[in-house]
Amino acid sequence: MTAGSNTFKLILLRHGQSELNHENIFCGWIDASLTEKGKDQARHAADLIVQYCTTNNVPLPQVGYISRLVRTKQTMEVMLEQMHLKGSYRVICGFHYEPGEEFTAGNTAVLETWRLNERHYGSWQSKRKPDILKEYGEKEYMYIRRDYRGKPPRADLSREMVQEVNDQGSSTGYLFKEPNRHLKYNIEEQHGENLPDSESLKDVVQRLEPFLRNVILGTAKKYDLDSSLVVAHGSSVRCILKVLQGISDEEIKNVDIANATPLVVELDKSNFQFLRRYYLDPEKAKIGAEKVHREGFVPNP
Repeated sequence: MTAGSNTFKLILLRHGQSELNHENIFCGWIDASLTEKGKDQARHAADLIVQYCTTNNVPLPQVGYISRLVRTKQTMEVMLEQMHLKGSYRVICGFHYEPGEEFTAGNTAVLETWRLNERHYGSWQSKRKPDILKEYGEKEYMYIRRDYRGKPPRADLSREMVQEVNDQGSSTGYLFKEPNRHLKYNIEEQHGENLPDSESLKDVVQRLEPFLRNVILGTAKKYDLDSSLVVAHGSSVRCILKVLQGISDEEIKNVDIANATPLVVELDKSNFQFLRRYYLDPEKAKIGAEKVHREGFVPNP
């Protein structure tokens, strides 16, 4: 894994374990916080990245990207603290980015966008995966969950933040609801963004790819960056890999992403074409991916 100045390193990371990962629940756009284990995972991921960059003479990521969901922001905050870096955060909309005060010397600019959000799991959000498996059967469950075009039933957004006794889920007392969109995504509403109420993986690719090409790769090209860090979700990381590596619609259903295991994607700086990808902890990534693939078929983690 010898780095060279002619390659751009895009470091991808699925957030650390969240409250609802731990509960084996379809989280989607629900704002679940990190567990203590998730924070420890983020620190370990940061250490791996520092070790990789030091060993290979690669500058630490100069720009970071996160979704609008709190579990990615918490992961990024913990990682930057562990790396002794200062983050400067800014929510952006659309597919174009003009640097502001966050893009200054001494800061790691961190751009927040809903386009990196987890796939919206529609009416499956807040429900336990074994329960959905039992209700829909294995064939339909796997089609909706893993097929490129599989799409859950739409969520009833009129029920946002409605507190009912049966909505009280785990022992944490967490209410398994999306945040009120008018509050959480006020900036996006002002910019006329069209937010989903259910998505297939194909839908995620369509809303993410222009941001990936125009902002993430565009910023890397404009400023001749050596590396950037994306902290996102299982589905959005899979979509980034699909776009950059040209993974087929059929093959992508077999790609699983473990929590908090850094994945380096090397791109040729001359044309930003895919060169190779590798995990900084391959064994941990393999074990974690196998657990993700079996979700719903095994007891809660």
